[in-house]
Order: sequence, then C-alpha cells, then structure tokens
Amino acid sequence: MKRTLRISAGVLGGLALLAGGTWVLSWALATHEPTYNGQSASYWSEQLTNHDAAVSNRAAAVVCSQIIPYLTNQMFSDTNNSKFRMAVVDRLNLLPGIQIVYIEADTRRARATYDLGCFGPTAKSAAPALIEALKRKDNVLCSPAATALGKMQADPEAAVPALIGCLLDRRGRGRPEVVDSLGEYGPRAKAAVPALTKLLRDRSSKELAKAVPRALKGIDPQAAAGASVAK
Repeated sequence: MKRTLRISAGVLGGLALLAGGTWVLSWALATHEPTYNGQSASYWSEQLTNHDAAVSNRAAAVVCSQIIPYLTNQMFSDTNNSKFRMAVVDRLNLLPGIQIVYIEADTRRARATYDLGCFGPTAKSAAPALIEALKRKDNVLCSPAATALGKMQADPEAAVPALIGCLLDRRGRGRPEVVDSLGEYGPRAKAAVPALTKLLRDRSSKELAKAVPRALKGIDPQAAAGASVAK
C-alpha cells in the first residue's frame, strides 16, 4: 500500500513538474509586449492627454527617452526569426490547453513602425527613421511608416518626397496608406498632385479608389476639380 502511494505521489509530482516546466517554456517562447517604467506603450500614449500637466509631461519624457528609441531600433534591427524557436512553438501548440502566441519578425517590425504614430506629434523625433524606411522602399515598413508620418505631421519637406517615392508597391499598384498620409499633409503635399492624379486610374483596390480623390481634395481642391473628382 505504501509503495503504491509513493508511486502515485511520484507520478503526480512528475506530472506537476512537467506541467510547470511546459508553462515556463511556453511563457519564455511567447512574444511579450515590452513595458516602460512598468507600463505598456498604450498606457503612456493615453497619459499624454492627461489633464494633469505633471502626468502628461512624465509620459512625454518616457515616450521620448525610452519608447521611441526602442521602437525605431526594432524597425530596422528586429529581423531574425529563430527557426528552432518557431519549431518548438509549433510542437507545443499541438498539446491540449497550450496556445503560444509568437509574432514573426516582419510583423514585429511593422507593428513597431505603426505604433510610433500612436504618439502623434510627441513622436516627431522618430520622423527621420520613418523617412529612412520609406527611402529604403522596405516593403514591410512602407505602409506603416507612411501611416505614422501622417499622424505626426512631421517634416513635410523631407516626408512628402519620401512618401511620393513609395506611392507604388512592387507590383506597380498604389498604396492606400501612403495616399492617405499625403492627404494628411494637406496643401504641404502639393508636389504629390501629379502622381495622385495618375493614380485616379488605378482600380486595384476599393481602398485606393476612395483614398486618392479624398487626398486630392485635401491637398489641392482646384486640381481635384480639374481632374473631375466628385465632391
């Protein structure tokens, strides 16, 4: 009897140890949202609009000193996917009750780029990195970098030419996000009017068909009227 109890206890202990080890391994393999001073980026983004000046100023300091450097570095440097790690994740996710969320490098880079725009004008110091991403014509970063720049309204003299250079993807189709970003710059993006007018004939997506007339009307209403853009 005692022997049976010892065996049972040993089996249960082994199972508990296995379950605990699996949980620790699952946690270690998963992609986790970074924290800054113990809080998420979305928390600090919300605090930027706090009516208490001391709180909003502290949030701005964290954004500029910690979050922007981290995200801009991730844009360009976070390019490696561990094949071993991905294989282990796939295997563990076959087990009942296990669901490890692992985000691949391209998605991590795109998300970091897009997230910079969530801080609006506070993140203007990230504009050079976003413009550099556009100049490189990085297919992963072009659309999120354009969106982020549009939210920041930063450095139109450098941003607008870079956006124009990324209007078309590798298949020669217009990028709606880049068009929308140019529209956010309004009259300051007037140099984009000829390229946008050409894109009126691009029917590769419904989003683009809506974005181009909207951007033209925001940038140069007279040019939009001349191109027969409906009001």
